[in-house]
Amino acid sequence: MSAARYYTFLFKYIGGINYEVSGVENLPQTPAIIAGNHQSAWETAAMNQFLPPCVWIMKKEIFKIPFYGWGIRALSTIAIDRTRGEDSLNQVITQGRQRFAIGFWIIMFPEGTRVKPKTRKPFKHGCAKLALSLDVPIVPFAHNAGYCLPKNSFWIYPGTVSIVIGKPIYPDSADAAAYTKKVENWIHGTLTSIGS
Repeated sequence: MSAARYYTFLFKYIGGINYEVSGVENLPQTPAIIAGNHQSAWETAAMNQFLPPCVWIMKKEIFKIPFYGWGIRALSTIAIDRTRGEDSLNQVITQGRQRFAIGFWIIMFPEGTRVKPKTRKPFKHGCAKLALSLDVPIVPFAHNAGYCLPKNSFWIYPGTVSIVIGKPIYPDSADAAAYTKKVENWIHGTLTSIGS
């Protein structure tokens, strides 16, 4: 059993969290960047089971969490130092290119942090800059897991997480801000449609 399946099994049988996913057929045949909203720990633990082999881009502080962080480090995760700005982006581009070369996809959260349901936070441009640098599309996803595992709460609320995976989004130009907005609009529009 994969780690992602193990975690969703635990969430289901301990916390009563089920899930439904649509749009898996939208995943392209070649590696891409997966980008979605970030509401809870659920999507970090569970999303890999619906996707091709992926590595995450995460803030380096996650690696310091006992057991969880150590396990994340073992999964070829790309650690990002958010205080280093452009240097950090260059490091992510270099490591991202290496991961793509061996067949991994990259998954990231453009909001940069967990955001409560029905709350909107502007997306950072790093995801779009990475996609433009690597010449790959962004595959968006949206979900409402924050209702079951709220930010800054130890409580788990039974329910069904809806996950929607969209079609690849390609840039209209080399403008990272415009590309970011295109992805952000799809994710926010889809969140509204699933009630989040």
